[in-house]
Amino acid sequence: MPRFFLHIRDGDFLIEDEEGGIFPNVEAACREAVLAAREILASKLHGGEEVNGQIFEITDENNVVRATFPLRDVLKLK
Repeated sequence: MPRFFLHIRDGDFLIEDEEGGIFPNVEAACREAVLAAREILASKLHGGEEVNGQIFEITDENNVVRATFPLRDVLKLK
């Protein structure tokens, strides 16, 4: 199974996932990133931090970006 890396981009700054994870496909890696995004956002909201602008970048083993999404997209607002 392929390895994917779940990096977080905040403006020009990239927080790299140096270990990555083994997932059957990019869709599974995206599902894991959504779960991680929810945890990160919950922590930021609880701490009164800004939750605008951060983006997950899911890359493959060749450092090719396979998917991106803003962290705030996982919020379910009514």
